[in-house]
Amino acid sequence: MQVTRHGLTAAGRYLILRTCVPDRPGELLALLQLVAAERVNVVSVSHRREGVLIGLGETEIELTLSTRDEAHCEGLLAAMRGRGYAVERLS
Repeated sequence: MQVTRHGLTAAGRYLILRTCVPDRPGELLALLQLVAAERVNVVSVSHRREGVLIGLGETEIELTLSTRDEAHCEGLLAAMRGRGYAVERLS
């Protein structure tokens, strides 16, 4: 699995990112709808409400995604930033 993941990452087809959303009902859904609208496949979702770097009333979301290529990754990141998400690319 690690070799596959490394190959997909090197090819720009595997994207891991982190962002924060308000800790309110529907915010994770809105984020995932944006990802779906960009035709990106969700591999996994992790969210944390507690932590030193997580603000009060926020939830940190880490997404592992499968994309077509590097341009697709960049398109998603641009769309997220355009909707006001502060995005940190982890891979």
